[in-house]
Amino acid sequence: MTESRASRIKAMDRFQQARRRALFEQISARLRGRDVRLLPFDVIRAQLRQQNPMYRGVQEIPLDQIVGSVGRYREFTRRFLPLSDSLAERWVGVDALAADTGWPPIDVYKVGDVYFVKDGNHRVSVARQLEIPTIEAHVWEYPIDIEISPDVNLDELLIRLGERNFMERTGLDQLYPEHGIQFTTPGRYSELLVQIEELREKLRLIDEADVPYEEAVAAWYEIVYLPVVQIIREAGLMAEFPGRTEADLFVWLSKYRAQLQAQYGEYDSLEELVMRLVEAYREGGVQKIARQVRKLLGSEVLSPLEPPEGGLEEE
Repeated sequence: MTESRASRIKAMDRFQQARRRALFEQISARLRGRDVRLLPFDVIRAQLRQQNPMYRGVQEIPLDQIVGSVGRYREFTRRFLPLSDSLAERWVGVDALAADTGWPPIDVYKVGDVYFVKDGNHRVSVARQLEIPTIEAHVWEYPIDIEISPDVNLDELLIRLGERNFMERTGLDQLYPEHGIQFTTPGRYSELLVQIEELREKLRLIDEADVPYEEAVAAWYEIVYLPVVQIIREAGLMAEFPGRTEADLFVWLSKYRAQLQAQYGEYDSLEELVMRLVEAYREGGVQKIARQVRKLLGSEVLSPLEPPEGGLEEE
């Protein structure tokens, strides 16, 4: 048997072992409700304010800090275990090449402290299976000022990037350090930006003059956001939505106000609104919330807030 033939047999054995490990990871992840696939770089890139990366040269990078891929994120697990038998031929060839001539550097994008493979996914997969700690890479960096851990999931990362973009745009964390706005699902900060722009336009029409953006941000927080959140707190609504935040509920209610009017008709008081919410979700706590709401009789919601036909969990 030639040396090359022997290398390919060993490589195939390693591939099959990697596939078994990938299958085990998939089963384990399903039982735990997790996604073991790599993070999709294009989704992350859309949230980056700076779209042109800076080339940092060839570097030795830790394999365990590579968390995603530009185009092959569905083909490997987070630990770069192959998810399809169709990858065998390419994977075995790369493995055999490692023993014969070695590999050229891979190409990666760096975001924070983690990396996304632009070219070289199979090389990373083989290297992980060979338990090599680092790999040479051409590095293009998107500089950001937040820390990202290698075990971050996609939603967590998108939420953090959305928060950073929102605070940079609005300066809300400087205007109101105790704002407390946090979300459990991505995409919500962009909805707040839309609300601010809409309020700014209304103020412009009223004043017949342009309104500085900072003033619009302050007006939105003090006139739109904060009063509704205070009502949510005083009514004890958050007890009905465990695992969610006040900001989650604020955006969700704001988003579906037209649906509630269409489904339940006009409403005026906070008591009516809360009772309809409780009825819609059937999550219990009606009497408790009703008692709290009766203390606020006569109060009116700043603007109508409505739930969809489904629950908050669907958002």
